[in-house]
Amino acid sequence: MNRLAFGTAALAAALLLAGCVYPGYTATTRTTQVWPPPGEVIVSGGEGTEVLAEGAAAITAGPDIARDQALKDALRKAVEQGVGTYVNSETRVQNFQLLSDRIYSQASGYVSSYRIISESRESNLFRVAIRAKVKLDRIEDDLEAIGILVAEQGRPRLMVLIKEVTSGAAATLDRELVETALVAAFQARGFPVVDQTVVEQNLTRDQLRAILAGDNQTALAAGLRTGAEIVVAGTMDRSREVRRVPYTQSETEFHKVRISARAVSVQTAEVLAASTVARELPFSADQAIEAAADSTGKVLMNRILAGWKKRTNITQLHIQNADNSRVEQLKAEIMTKVRGVTAVISRELVGTHAVVEVVSETSTQEILQQLTTRGLAIGFSVEGYSGNRIDLRLLDR
Repeated sequence: MNRLAFGTAALAAALLLAGCVYPGYTATTRTTQVWPPPGEVIVSGGEGTEVLAEGAAAITAGPDIARDQALKDALRKAVEQGVGTYVNSETRVQNFQLLSDRIYSQASGYVSSYRIISESRESNLFRVAIRAKVKLDRIEDDLEAIGILVAEQGRPRLMVLIKEVTSGAAATLDRELVETALVAAFQARGFPVVDQTVVEQNLTRDQLRAILAGDNQTALAAGLRTGAEIVVAGTMDRSREVRRVPYTQSETEFHKVRISARAVSVQTAEVLAASTVARELPFSADQAIEAAADSTGKVLMNRILAGWKKRTNITQLHIQNADNSRVEQLKAEIMTKVRGVTAVISRELVGTHAVVEVVSETSTQEILQQLTTRGLAIGFSVEGYSGNRIDLRLLDR
């Protein structure tokens, strides 16, 4: 057999074998994953939460330009949905310009990727629907940075009290430095802070000592007198040590500062956050104090905001002229007529004064608005409100 005939026979045999499949044998093929998937457009990269959004634009200068504008509008609306995860509609309306300037105008920075799922043209309007992956974590960070999450909670006022364990005039100066640094950290995130002069005028030495020792009831009373809704109180301990620095072996002063603090809600006596932070720096005691205070402020703020971000809000109703039957009627109406309420709990009824807690996914301001506009059958008047507390008086039958 010549070589040509042999090669032809071998090829025929190979083709025959390729067409045969033995029982129990499954052929497998190697596939290569393609990234990005077909049709997926990478914008800023990274992971994200998938949302659906539609944008529209008028066709004025041509369909291509209108399509680009509709796509940009869809990306913006995808980011608006992300903002809505953390902020209610009322806060979004009140802060629309700030959100537009700082968040919506940079929509592409909050979208990791998108896929166009439909396009349509209706007379002089172009529509684009997309499936976008939105970076909720970045939105959350930036909302916090521009104070929107604080505004969502009604911008509660803070009172800051820090005492140094060490005694003496120098300790007083250092305490003021810590309080100033903490105040600056909270104000930078949108928290209004009660002036320290007002705090000192409304607190006796014994009250200050009790608050710093952990007496929350005294802290609540002090907060009510000063107009604060959150009291941040704690202690500072510092030490100094001379050590030889590695390599150079030169003697250097190291200053260690330890701050233990807690944030307490004046309305509910709930501890919103607590932290213990230690910082050590060479050469400068003031720099060590400022570093510890700045870190303490960030830890407390992050924990306070983390609690708020769970979207569960507690509003306390303090009700005058109350009796058990009318309190139960009010609770039932709130559950059925007020949007976002998940539970209504009786806390106490002493004489004609009752305390009821409303657990909701909406803010206290929204609860107050709905109480006065939902047409509840039971009559009442709003006597006042502050922070998460609303004072009501039930009207005589």
